[in-house]
Amino acid sequence: MENGYYRINKNLIVFVVGMIILLVSACSLNQQEQYPMPSLTSQPMMTLTQTETPTSTPTPLPPVSVLLAPPEADKVIVNALQERLSTWIPLEGLRFQILPSMDKDDFKVEQYKVIIAVPPVPNMNSLVLAAPEVKFLAIGFDNLIQAPNLSTIAAGENLLDEQAFLAGYIATMITPDWRVGMIGVADSPLVDTARKGFINGALFYCPSPMGVCNPTYAPFYEYPLYVEMNKDASEADWRSAAKYLKGLAVETVYVMPGAGSDSLLNYLAEQGINLIGGKTPPSNIKDHWVATLGFSPLDALDDYWQEFIGGSVSKNVAIPIEICDINQDLLSPGKQRLAEEVLADLTAGYIDTGVGAKLNTEE
Repeated sequence: MENGYYRINKNLIVFVVGMIILLVSACSLNQQEQYPMPSLTSQPMMTLTQTETPTSTPTPLPPVSVLLAPPEADKVIVNALQERLSTWIPLEGLRFQILPSMDKDDFKVEQYKVIIAVPPVPNMNSLVLAAPEVKFLAIGFDNLIQAPNLSTIAAGENLLDEQAFLAGYIATMITPDWRVGMIGVADSPLVDTARKGFINGALFYCPSPMGVCNPTYAPFYEYPLYVEMNKDASEADWRSAAKYLKGLAVETVYVMPGAGSDSLLNYLAEQGINLIGGKTPPSNIKDHWVATLGFSPLDALDDYWQEFIGGSVSKNVAIPIEICDINQDLLSPGKQRLAEEVLADLTAGYIDTGVGAKLNTEE
């Protein structure tokens, strides 16, 4: 009995275990069907490509307009030009620069549009020829070349004779016994114009059928007198010219533009000679400076600028004469008024300077 029971239990155990295995297998199959294993598929690999970083194209700078003003240039004129041009130039879309000098190689490294120059610029002609595409405006120069890209604002020959005429008139009017003289530049193409204008201006104040002003008292020399030296003469040579006039009792001298330097003016003043010239004198000689018969280019520039910047080229603009730097101890208000009347008549053409023709002094 016990053995039979054991066999039954053993069979029962085997049966139960078998059933459990079947149930577990069925659950496992169900789980596999319910949660299938994901299939592994190959994914394409990402490749990195280098892209060029965009760069901005630089905006080209606008062309340049230059005020060419050497250190020796008239500072009053330079300052007035700088004030005007620093306002006018940007309105044209140009950059503005002030340079003390330039040479032909500068045009290879910068784009220049307009150059306004004041003297002295020794290589002015070569600059004009080296850059035919650049517009030049030369203010106050003498004897420049003619070129299609060059305009000038200058006194020129016609106004130099008026300056010299007025200088002769004023010198003779203020000097006792007409003792006046002129220092000129012998190798200047305008020296004849200046000399004749000065002599005729003196004779306009002291008309004489003999063509000279004879003094009343000794020493008896015939005035007006003149002496001329080459432009490149030494300082000693210019002093010799001054001594020559001093030795002939000259008391007032007209110094032609370009004659000598400030050293000559200083020496003449030291000799007690009164002076008339075309530019503002050094401050230390103002006691002997009668007046400046200057050519002020600023009014002429104001009138011409729009025409020039608008496209006008190769035009010569005349500068009017003005009487300034007046020493009223030497040129009294009454005599100044007479001088201004003569200047007005010269400008209007009522008085002929006689340069190139005989002056009629009988009127």
